[in-house]
Amino acid sequence: MFSIRVLHIISILSFAFYGNIYFGQFISHTDPIIEKTIDSNRSFRKEITGFRIQLAFDTDKPMIDSLRLKFLSLYPKYDAYINFEAPYFNLMAGDFRLEIEAELLRRELLGQFPLTIVQRTRIKLPRID
Repeated sequence: MFSIRVLHIISILSFAFYGNIYFGQFISHTDPIIEKTIDSNRSFRKEITGFRIQLAFDTDKPMIDSLRLKFLSLYPKYDAYINFEAPYFNLMAGDFRLEIEAELLRRELLGQFPLTIVQRTRIKLPRID
């Protein structure tokens, strides 16, 4: 009789302890380095190898910013990115899967921007609109 009561109490306590895990009370403690790696892998999967057009590069950041605004006002359907590779700021435009798509826009831009070169790089998935 005594062993049945003890067994009953142990089963109630174990349900109370493990019951919290099943009802959303479990709290995971992970290393921040692991979480950062997981987040970077998620963003890497949203990128593919493609092409962008390099519009300009210079050490003068305000000039690159003004060229970016000029590009975005003329071509609102395309994204423009500024990358810093010491000592230059690179202005890159577009997210193209095919080199021929980038080349068509590059030819349009020839007279308006000082430098237009199609470069292979990691791109975000292109917009559908």
